[in-house]
Amino acid sequence: MDRGADAGEASVPEPIGGQNALPHLVFRPLLLIVGIAGTLLGARSGRYPWFGDELYFQSAGRRLSFGYVDQGPLVPLLARVFARIAPDSLVAQRLPVVCCAVATIWVCALTAREFGGGWSAQVTAALAYAATPFLVTSAASLCTFAFDALLSALLLWIMVRWTRIRQHRWLLAAALVAAVDLQVKLLLPVLGCGILLGAAIVGPRQLFRTPMAWAAAVLVAAAAAPGLWWQSRHGWPQVAMGPVIAAEQGAATGGATGLPVQEILLLGLPGTVLAIVGLWALLNCSSWRAYRFVVVAVLVQSAFVLFTVSRPYYLAGLFPVLIAAGAVRMVGRERPRWAEATGGALLAASVTFSGALVFVLPMAHSALREPVHDRADLSARIRLYGMDGGPELIAAVRSAAATLGLGERGRAVVITQNYWQAALLDQPSAELPPVYSPDRGFGYLGVPPESATTVLYVGAASAEPMLWRTFRTVEPLARLDDPLGFPGLTRNAVIWRCDDPRRPWARTWPGLRTLDLDPGLEDPR
Repeated sequence: MDRGADAGEASVPEPIGGQNALPHLVFRPLLLIVGIAGTLLGARSGRYPWFGDELYFQSAGRRLSFGYVDQGPLVPLLARVFARIAPDSLVAQRLPVVCCAVATIWVCALTAREFGGGWSAQVTAALAYAATPFLVTSAASLCTFAFDALLSALLLWIMVRWTRIRQHRWLLAAALVAAVDLQVKLLLPVLGCGILLGAAIVGPRQLFRTPMAWAAAVLVAAAAAPGLWWQSRHGWPQVAMGPVIAAEQGAATGGATGLPVQEILLLGLPGTVLAIVGLWALLNCSSWRAYRFVVVAVLVQSAFVLFTVSRPYYLAGLFPVLIAAGAVRMVGRERPRWAEATGGALLAASVTFSGALVFVLPMAHSALREPVHDRADLSARIRLYGMDGGPELIAAVRSAAATLGLGERGRAVVITQNYWQAALLDQPSAELPPVYSPDRGFGYLGVPPESATTVLYVGAASAEPMLWRTFRTVEPLARLDDPLGFPGLTRNAVIWRCDDPRRPWARTWPGLRTLDLDPGLEDPR
């Protein structure tokens, strides 16, 4: 479609039973945007040091299961596959999230087209999403939220498309996407409930009268069953994570009161403007009436995040559909020239800023000037500098392990206070005794064997009373306490030798398990 067709693109096609004509997909401009974004993100992918979560996914991938405490098996499986293909390669390990990021740009443009957007709307939507700080962040390390954002956006695009053309095979496609998403996180039911509630309240109610929809529901339920079975066998730790996440978000981002600011930071200014305009259009414009179920889905998921004080990026899967709707609504409408110039300049500035972030971050450790005092500082430290200090901790624990006699090493294990430390030390290249941790997901990856009578424990100085309750002999071997170091790795990290457990591990381990992440922020002195 030529650019002159943009004049009518604010009018969304009414959904009908047959195939409506759509503007052509502007393939070449979108391919250019996606190609540039993928190249920049891929070039940056090797610069951040290993992050604790992605190392945990590698550890979980070496212990495959139907479920884990806080995620499904897909990301650990991918971590395992790419670690086999290219061991210790940061670029290879992060290739999946780079692909997710650029694919979501494409889905955003497809959604704009589905709403009737022509050349300008599709390009605007793609650029606006490509410029979101969320996209830059999600492609920095292997993570679940890059996959969840893509799959949620894809599910919403499919439902918007089905609403327009009513070809029921698309409901099966939606079920397949949902089934995959359930292997990433068990958050999909929130979005799914929002879509179904929206269809029940504002339509399309035909969804509930379609046999294919019920077949799709059976497929989704079957996909969810293994993860739910694992959760039920282990006491539903995913549910117990709710208050833990709320406490972390309250400390790091201000909790519910800080949520609007966090969403603006994730969207960027152009993305925020387009998302608000898109939500308004879906709610108020009569020509968009058929798609108002999207508004209900947005409200349901936003309410969930707000009232449970969950991660702000749990809403990221909604960004593409809202940005797409906003782009279609705004582009091609009569506006003063100054407004067009301002909008274009704002979008260009946002793209430039996000591109600069890719080149500037992570910053060099030598630029550090202030120590980490709290979780807000820790969150900023990870974004700006990454999780530095891993090699130093590995070297210190390796030196401690070297003090063990030949007979002792066979009975020794490493136990860490938090799962980031455990995941770091669990790398095969570390060449350490078997690693365990009672923290979060790592606590469910395995229990030390009863033959483990010598433990090298890594944790904060405050762990000493717990160690004396657990072992008859406790001896500090080394301390890492660089004032500007990373908490738990090179700051406030003590390595103890502990011998002669007071009780069998089968009795001790359940009492040590915790879902709280203690990164070692307190001062050891």
